[in-house]
Amino acid sequence: MLDDEEVPNYHEDDVQEARKLVEEMDDSALISDVLDKRPSSSETIENVIIVDNIPVTDSSKLVKLTNVLLKIFSKCGKVETHHIPLDDNQKTKGFMFIVYRNGQEATNAISSCNGYKLDKNHCFAVNRLSDFEHCMSIPDKWEDPKPEPYKPQANLKSWLCDPECFDQFAIVHGKNRNTAVHSCGPNQSISVQQREFWTESHVKFSPKGSYLATCHKQGIALWGGPEFSKVGRFNHPNVTYFQFSPCERYFVTYSKTSLSPEDPQNLIIWETRSCLNKRAFSLPVLNYWPYFKWSHDGQFFATITGDNLSIYSTPSMKLLDNKKISVQNIRDFSWCPCENWIAYWQSENKNIPARVTIMDVPSCEPLSAKNLFNVSNIEIFWQNSGNYLAVKVDRTIKNKKEASENVFEIFRLREKDIPVENFEIKSKVMSLSWDPKGPRFAVIQGEQGRTDVSFFKIGEKILLSARLSPTRSVIVSSGVL
Repeated sequence: MLDDEEVPNYHEDDVQEARKLVEEMDDSALISDVLDKRPSSSETIENVIIVDNIPVTDSSKLVKLTNVLLKIFSKCGKVETHHIPLDDNQKTKGFMFIVYRNGQEATNAISSCNGYKLDKNHCFAVNRLSDFEHCMSIPDKWEDPKPEPYKPQANLKSWLCDPECFDQFAIVHGKNRNTAVHSCGPNQSISVQQREFWTESHVKFSPKGSYLATCHKQGIALWGGPEFSKVGRFNHPNVTYFQFSPCERYFVTYSKTSLSPEDPQNLIIWETRSCLNKRAFSLPVLNYWPYFKWSHDGQFFATITGDNLSIYSTPSMKLLDNKKISVQNIRDFSWCPCENWIAYWQSENKNIPARVTIMDVPSCEPLSAKNLFNVSNIEIFWQNSGNYLAVKVDRTIKNKKEASENVFEIFRLREKDIPVENFEIKSKVMSLSWDPKGPRFAVIQGEQGRTDVSFFKIGEKILLSARLSPTRSVIVSSGVL
């Protein structure tokens, strides 16, 4: 420590040198360890979204509005921070900023909440902040885009040009996972295409025969055309299940493992033609498939989540009317094969009977419903043309815990007020199948190893049936007035 009388003897040149050194030194030399942890501007801007069309209100209602908005957007990821700007009159300006932990959570918010209807006057428009930066960087002078050279696509319907009109099927066999596509000839199959290691597990044709899907560790590959050339690829590792929509416009993949800890989504809905990810879900391990059931035209897909029926619409991939349909004790549902109708059933609960309901989509208006009692299980069977719906009701007989009876409820959906008629079969019914266009159906009944096939026809006042004799050589028919 210097005495008061001692004065440091600094040379003027030393002082000037020190000042020059400080001026030339930047932050990286002073706090390099801190700056190394700083995220780049490109990374942070990808985490930020802008939400337009939020309600305009004064500061007295700001807290309540903020809580409502954060409740909606917190479902897409953890909100690090947020900001709602105010004008000079202390009213909100109709938009807000939200910062998520990473870009994937921001992407989830955009896909889930863009177009979200808060009420009849406010529909959110959600965009990434980087999108605005991109718009600001658009040059003033227009330049015509360079046309891409035309690449002819494979004819995905080439198999329909077969003069013999034979269908095709695929089999996987051998140690090398040989995959062979055959045409169904009149006497024997005809080999169309055969390759080794074409798939690592199994293959599947699309509903209309346009694509052949093969499963690999890295994802799913699509093949089509007369030579089965590759026409698409879905990058989803370790796929366990996959599914085409009936219209073939969409493809669903599911893996029991998530893509990464930062991206826990393991079910993805893709657009088949472009192979673009349209919507992703984070689900627990599934032991059943399919998770989603599709309408016949691919406009809607639905699933049961607890006591709710969740119906999504395409191409937005959002919940119908942005909400789930509450259906207490819902157990199963089935789409009509030719109309956007859903039939679902609810189990009994205390004094509330079981119930079968047929509902129109997207109006969600019930077309018909019927209460049922002493129900242990229900199965739903649609006729292909949508004229009839058969509901098989398993009822437990009182005082006989192991005994049961089968009652069929037949809905006539094309008739006025949708009349319902029923009949009973005492023996166990194992399966039912409709005539695709007519009012007839067949049931397999009896016990394992001793089964009969019965044929029924629905008329205005008459139910006809036919049964095979025990020797399976004669069919006995009867009419019941």
